[in-house]
Amino acid sequence: MLNKWNYLIIFLIAVMLIFSGFAAYNVFQMKDSREKVVRVQKGDSAATIGQRLQEAGIVKRASTFRLLAKLRGADRQLKPGTYTFGGHTNLWNTVSRLQDGLSETIRLTFPEGLSMYRSFKIISASGLAELDSLTAAATDTSLVHRFTGMPLSSLEGFLYPETYIFPVPCSSDSILAIMTNEFFRKLNYQGININDIPDFYDKLILASIVEKEAGDDSERATVAGVFVRRLRLGMALQSCPTVDYILERQGIKREVLTNADTEIPSPYNTYQNPGLPPTPISNPRVESILAALNPLDQGYLYFFADRRGKNVFSSSYQEHQRLQRQMRL
Repeated sequence: MLNKWNYLIIFLIAVMLIFSGFAAYNVFQMKDSREKVVRVQKGDSAATIGQRLQEAGIVKRASTFRLLAKLRGADRQLKPGTYTFGGHTNLWNTVSRLQDGLSETIRLTFPEGLSMYRSFKIISASGLAELDSLTAAATDTSLVHRFTGMPLSSLEGFLYPETYIFPVPCSSDSILAIMTNEFFRKLNYQGININDIPDFYDKLILASIVEKEAGDDSERATVAGVFVRRLRLGMALQSCPTVDYILERQGIKREVLTNADTEIPSPYNTYQNPGLPPTPISNPRVESILAALNPLDQGYLYFFADRRGKNVFSSSYQEHQRLQRQMRL
């Protein structure tokens, strides 16, 4: 017959089993997170490294990392260096990477239609390179000319949206070289040689707007046709994404622009200025570049988003207003 001491022992064993299971779950559970670069200096303790990993969002608790490193006898064997953490991994592998000194690459994804600024924010957040360093390199006119062959003020529009695997460490110049090389590789695959197109940069600017305005691939050429028709008639493009581009640097993101937004004095404001903005406003996919090179003119001058991923096109302002009223009903 069990006495109270037997029950206490059983209870303690149960608690220990539960704690052990919880600890093992936290150590070995595979988790997905955005990859980030973390630099470990010579002399950094397990506590310091754990705190740095917690701040980067790689581990949930610095104390758990420190405890596991101590239990494995790795707390005095963590090697300095530049590491890539995150992705599909667990706490055990994170400690192993530091113990073995393993670090080679980082994977970063840039969705289509991001501006250069937002692309650099992704890189900066990963720890691979600083925002100021990237911006300085991307606006170095000698570097821009070397990468594009054109006398331009920046690489806006040439940083192709794709998933990249960058070596770690990787300089700002090298990052930009990899992304612009992908841009020209995509164009070459489509048989596009920018030297054969005298107004290619204007087409790239148009493509950057099409990328932001088109609801899906089937609309790209039609959207390009609307803007080309407007340009030919001397009408303002009145493209909301060009104003969003201005607001982006101010940390402002709107679902619908205000009247005050459309009156912002800026060469990028296509509500106030006829013609194209001075540079691309995003980094477009090759599909949008093809649409800008081969616009489809169907007589449309206006369109608006139907909030379901498509656009509604019309040939006159009266029809444009009527269709908008119908959509609101």
